[in-house]
Amino acid sequence: MNTFESLLARPGFAEDYRKLAGVTLDPKRHTSENGLVHAIAVAQRARALGVANHRTEEECALLELLGHLHDLGKIGGTTHAADSVTLLERHGVTDVRLLDFVKYHDTNLAWFLARRRGGAPGDAAWRKLSTRVDPELLALFMVADRVDCPGGYRENPPLMWFLEELRARGLIGPGLVFDLEESS
Repeated sequence: MNTFESLLARPGFAEDYRKLAGVTLDPKRHTSENGLVHAIAVAQRARALGVANHRTEEECALLELLGHLHDLGKIGGTTHAADSVTLLERHGVTDVRLLDFVKYHDTNLAWFLARRRGGAPGDAAWRKLSTRVDPELLALFMVADRVDCPGGYRENPPLMWFLEELRARGLIGPGLVFDLEESS
C-alpha cells in the first residue's frame, strides 16, 4: 500500500494535493474553509475512529490515507468519486482496496437519493458493496468524512440512513464507536 509520505514525495501528486486548498466546499455540507483543510481533518478523524474501534494498524493507516485522498478529483471541478480514482491511478496508486474505498466513499448519498426516487438499492447492490469494501471500515470512514458537517454527522440524513441499512442487513455490528471524546 502506498503511504501518504511516499505519495507526497512525487512532485505531481504533491502539487495536485496542494490544489485542494483552492477547492471551495458547500457550506451547507462542510464547515472547513477548503478541500485541503477538509482532507486533513477527515484523515485525522478516520484514524482516530479506527483506533477507537480497535482496528489493525494497517486498517487505521488505510483510513487515514483514504481521508487524504478521497476528494482529490475535486481539483478538476467535479464531485465524482471516479475522478478521484482516475487521478490517483495517474499518480501510480494501484492498491485496489484503497481505490475501491475511494470509489464507494460517497455511496450513501447516491443510494439515499435513489431511494427517495423509488429506486432503492437491492440486496445484490449491498452484497456487491460488501465484497468490494469492508462495510465497517466504510461506515467509519463515512462518519469521519462528516467531521466538518454543520451540526455533526448525525445531521446528515443520507449517512444516517446508510448506517441504519448497514446495521439492519447485518453488515456492521452494533458496537461500532462513531462518537469520540474530544480532548480539551
